[in-house]
Amino acid sequence: MAGWLISALIGLGTQVSVGFIGGFLAGYAAKKIAKVVAFIIGTFILILMGLNYLGVIAVRWERLIGLGEEALTWIEAHATSAAAFTVMNLPAIATFVAGFVLGFRKG
Repeated sequence: MAGWLISALIGLGTQVSVGFIGGFLAGYAAKKIAKVVAFIIGTFILILMGLNYLGVIAVRWERLIGLGEEALTWIEAHATSAAAFTVMNLPAIATFVAGFVLGFRKG
């Protein structure tokens, strides 16, 4: 009679532990990758600014800002499906987020 409860708890435990471990690893890697990406993007923008100042190139900064606005529009359009996915997988996502934050802090 209690077999279904044990089975459900084992499934939940597996989901929670896999979510936490996966989140920790993803957070740790994300911080390492974010540092490299931030350095590359910052260097690229500084080079663009320098070349623009010297008159070697003409940068259309308004178009660059427009790309960011297009990205925000895309995110807004796809947020509903992401919210539904989150609600359906809440235990794994909650532990994934907790692991991600811890991994990001340690990275």
